[in-house]
Amino acid sequence: MVSSAPDGAVRPSGSRRRTWHDLGPGLLLAATGIGVGDMVGATIAGAEYGLTLLWAVGVGVLIKYAITEGTARWQLATGVTLMEGWRDHLPRWLLGLFLIYFTVWSYVTASAMVAASAMVPAAIVPSVPLPVWGVVHAVAALVMVLVGRYERFVEGMKWLIGLMFGCLLVTNVLILVNGADWTVTGNQPDLELPYVLSLIGGVGGTVTLLSYGYWMREQGWHRPERIGSARVDLVASFSLVGLFSLAMVFLSTQIGWEGRILDQGPQLCLMLADRIAAETGPMGRTVFLVGFWGAAYSSVLGVWHGVPFLFDDWVHLRTRQPAAGPTGAAYRGWAVYLTLASISALIVQRPVWIVFVYTVVGSLFFPFVIATLLWLCNSAAMPAACRNGTPVNVALGLALLLYVYLGVGAIPWP
Repeated sequence: MVSSAPDGAVRPSGSRRRTWHDLGPGLLLAATGIGVGDMVGATIAGAEYGLTLLWAVGVGVLIKYAITEGTARWQLATGVTLMEGWRDHLPRWLLGLFLIYFTVWSYVTASAMVAASAMVPAAIVPSVPLPVWGVVHAVAALVMVLVGRYERFVEGMKWLIGLMFGCLLVTNVLILVNGADWTVTGNQPDLELPYVLSLIGGVGGTVTLLSYGYWMREQGWHRPERIGSARVDLVASFSLVGLFSLAMVFLSTQIGWEGRILDQGPQLCLMLADRIAAETGPMGRTVFLVGFWGAAYSSVLGVWHGVPFLFDDWVHLRTRQPAAGPTGAAYRGWAVYLTLASISALIVQRPVWIVFVYTVVGSLFFPFVIATLLWLCNSAAMPAACRNGTPVNVALGLALLLYVYLGVGAIPWP
């Protein structure tokens, strides 16, 4: 069995040999999923509990792998995206509800990511205001997405992945040279169940996991024979996510913290950089900040490139017209929307109602995705050979319980 690669080369689709080129979709997913949220969550986990919560990071990675693998397997086995599956097997009004959440999610996520990316240059060059740096980052992302081809975009993201992992490695080496304590237990010896579950659920991406199916299409993966390729690709992707989170946990355990660490968002990573400087000198701070910027901005680029595919697919489903992809008006229009949303949030504070809708509807999104995977991937619409096995059903069932618990806790009940 052979398949045509995006560059025109013909490669054996059943071959066990995987090239660096074949890891394109997974690398994009890892670069997008490893963001400021992961860095903040891992920092708090290490500072509060030492190395005792490393297992939670591993469980979170396995859950996100199961969700993304199910989405990819559904698309490769049936030839339709998960959103098309929703249209064909669920009430139509759910697609309208998804668009509402997707619009709000895009606004909140784009604004938060751009602001986080702008923090590093604003810290290094404080004479230039943060909103200016934010505008530069948002517009640069838009230009790179609209002008660059998929293959070039993947190559650029590989450099950013290398940058953030290289900087994190150097920072950890500098900490080790100064002497590492492997017995650190943190400041808070009593584990709190809600926090542990939120750490598990927060590893990796959210809506961006759905972008993986569209990146597979850009890579040229369309048939069931590519399910094995997708699994290898996703193992590599989530291995990177796990390694990054583990390295951040270890790094935060080696820093002298005073009192309990509160979740202050991206600002906490700047605090961590200052603590690293106290332990290793200015070089450690600079290296860490560069890695922090690489993680933050790779997420911006991944969202700007991957998220518009979802809106393009939604328009395609509503109009019954073929999805146009990166060259279409829907895709490009949503990339512009992400840019304008992030810039507006730098100037005007986000309305309270947007945050409320984001919290309430967002708490229901992951349970919805997991429930539909449990249903669709066990239904007659899925070829029998590609349906969920018992381990997958157990993993998705446990993930569903986890996200229902987190979702109920996230809703601001009166």
